[in-house]
Amino acid sequence: MTREEFRAQCDAEEAAFNRELEWRQITRKLEALYGAVRAGDSTAYTRQRITRLEALQQALMGFPGALTA
Repeated sequence: MTREEFRAQCDAEEAAFNRELEWRQITRKLEALYGAVRAGDSTAYTRQRITRLEALQQALMGFPGALTA
């Protein structure tokens, strides 16, 4: 394995790790917001935050067009 191949492999692994961390963080935030909605929070701000976070998850799953909606 050449140095360039090794660096490319390390970069790909780091990117995958960072996506996993971001996914977990977004999921925790969404779970808290869903809990707030179940508890009676029906504000527009909460709905907007949920929509934005769900769009971020869609983008992480390979649908970047979700961010424009």
